[in-house]
Parts: sequence; structure tokens; C-alpha cells
Amino acid sequence: MKSFSPQALLPVYGVGVLGAFLQIAGAQWDVSAHILGIVETFFTPAHAVLYAGIGLVALANLQGVRLRLAHGQDSQYASLFSGLRIAVVGTELQIIAAPIDFYWHSVYGFDPFLFTPAHSILIVGVVFGGIGMTLGAIRLFQAQRLGQQVTARPWILTALVMLGLAAMWGQFNFFGYWITDLSGMAYTFRICGIKVFRSFTRCEFVSQFRLVSELVSFGLFSATGTFFFWTSKKLFRRHGLATLTAAILVAVYAVLVIGFMVYAMAFLNPPGSFYLRDPSPQTGSSLASLIPIYLLALIPIFLLDVGVRNSIQKRTLVLLWALVGPFAAFIDARYTIGIIGSDLSVLLVVAIPTVVGGLLGGLLITRLGSRLSIYAEAWKMNLKTSPMIPVKSVDQEAKPIGPP
Repeated sequence: MKSFSPQALLPVYGVGVLGAFLQIAGAQWDVSAHILGIVETFFTPAHAVLYAGIGLVALANLQGVRLRLAHGQDSQYASLFSGLRIAVVGTELQIIAAPIDFYWHSVYGFDPFLFTPAHSILIVGVVFGGIGMTLGAIRLFQAQRLGQQVTARPWILTALVMLGLAAMWGQFNFFGYWITDLSGMAYTFRICGIKVFRSFTRCEFVSQFRLVSELVSFGLFSATGTFFFWTSKKLFRRHGLATLTAAILVAVYAVLVIGFMVYAMAFLNPPGSFYLRDPSPQTGSSLASLIPIYLLALIPIFLLDVGVRNSIQKRTLVLLWALVGPFAAFIDARYTIGIIGSDLSVLLVVAIPTVVGGLLGGLLITRLGSRLSIYAEAWKMNLKTSPMIPVKSVDQEAKPIGPP
């Protein structure tokens, strides 16, 4: 058996993270088309991007499993393969969902909901794939920091982890929309038929729980943003990288959520849907004017990123969780579009779930903090006993965020 080097996993997780990013980009593009009521078949540009990402994650899993079967039993490198166990589950779910999705589009054409059997399986698979591939990239990043020669260009791993975190951030926001999709639930469980929605007739189930659903989704966006902001702060020693991670996701939203809808309303004459009635070039122009305002969402993230030290007392940390949450929620463009222009009373109501979400996201990162610690990984991976690659001493000046 040939000796194993962590370098062999760099292309695996590199391709996998790229695939995870394409999945969320394609999914956001596809949702924008659904909102505009663009009648589609299975074969659309958005689906091409989505399923290209699924294919890349599947290929990465295939090579990763091959390496794991050959070398994964070596306890020295076992943690480097941990992400694959999760990503493989995601690929399996997507393989199940793809033919169901193809059949549905072939028979019924336009499928306007997230919470349907095919879409539900696909979304859960996308999330598992993103978690697995990003976790694997983080393990390689930590191994490089501990002295393993994963690559001669460490910035590649930094960029890979940033891309993976941005993809996961978007996937978790997408999951938030899925889990609060009341229209999809009413349709799937036959509470209200599709004719009710297409005729713009009120669905009592949706009307009854809409406020609760929206407040829950706002809290989820806040918790997700807080979690990934502090995860970035914990992993990267340099200020500004958490902002760049958020900026990657903002670019996706600006182009494929807002940008595509503006373009479609200006040039494609979409018919609209019960999500957006009578789209027009004028509506598109109004939406385009929101792009500069949306980009301003990065300013508070940047200020918090560069202004927060790497070592914080617990009480201060809790206050920062509550502060980051409401701002981090604005990274989701659809949330921002819905909030812009609201009066003060609405903003005060929205502040409650976003502050609570920020606290929950902060508590979660504290719970998982030890798993992101390079000191814990040094023990798990037993790198100091490596017979293959010398290990440099761990930087003792680096301090983790939050309480030990």
C-alpha cells in the first residue's frame, strides 16, 4: 500500500467545495426564475449550474471514498476524512432526488414550491454535501497550520475554506426558506390546491401562520449569519476575512437573485406568479435601485470584523452575538428586499427574532468551538508522531474567540 499524504485530499475537497458553491448559486437562480413565473422544463441554465455542482460533489466523493478505503483506517489521518462521511450522505440523497425532480418537471412543468418531495430531498442533500466538503477543507486548513505540507501555497486553503463557508451560509439560509415554506406545505399535504395559489385566492393555512413563519425565518437568517461570522473569526487570524466570506455570498445574491430578476423583467417579459404579480421593466428598475443599498449590508459586518479582538470576555461576547445577528441577517438579499422601506414598528418587531437568532447562533458556535480548535485537532490527528512529515510548533500566540 502506498503511503498517504494529506496533499491527495486537496483536489477532493477543492472540487467538492466548488460543487457546493455552484449548487447554492444554481438554486438561488432557480428560485428567482420560479418567483417570476418563468415556465420551465427540467433543462434550464439554473438547473445546469445546480446539477453541475451536484456532479462535482459526487466526483469528489467518489475519489474521496477511494482514498478513505485505502488510508482512512490510519488514525493519524482519520479526521481528514470526516467530512466525506457527511458529504456522501448528501450525494446519495441527491441521486434519489434528481430522477424525481426530472419526472416532476417532465409531467407538470412549473414547480413553484420548495417544500415538495423532490425539492425537499434535494435541499437536504445540498446542505449535507456543503457541510461535508467544507468540514473537510477546514480539516486540511488546520493541518496546514499545524505544519503539515498540504500545499506550498497556503492561501489556496484559506480561499477554499472561505468559499466553503460562504456556500454553507447560503445553504443554511436556503434551508431556512424551505423549512418555513407554508405555501409548499399546504400544497404538498393538500391543504390548499395549486389552483388556489394561481388564482390568488387566499389559503387560510398560509394566512394563519404567515407571521410566525416569517419571524422564525428571520431568526434563522440571523442565527446562520452569526454562526458563520464567528466561525470565520475563529478560523482565520487576520481581520477582514470574515467580511470577504460574507462578500462572496453577497455577490451571489446581487447577481443571481436581484440581478437576474432585474434582467428578466427588462428583457424576458416574465408572466409573474403568486409570489410576484405583474412583473414589469418599471418593477425591475425599482429593484435595481436597491442593489447599492443591499451592498451596504457589508459595512456593519466589516466594522464588527475589524473591530473585534480575538480574545473576548464572555459577557462581551454575548452582547456581540446579539449585535451581529440583526446585521448578519441582511446578508440574505431576499430578506433585505422585504425589510427595506418598512416602518419603525415593523423593524422593532423584526429586531426581536434577529437578536434571539444571534444569541442562538453564538451559543452554537461556542458548543462547536472545540471542534474548530487547532489544539484539539493536534491531539486528534496525532500529528507530532507523524513519521512522514515534520510538524512545526503550534503558534502559541493565537488565542481563540470566547471563553476556553
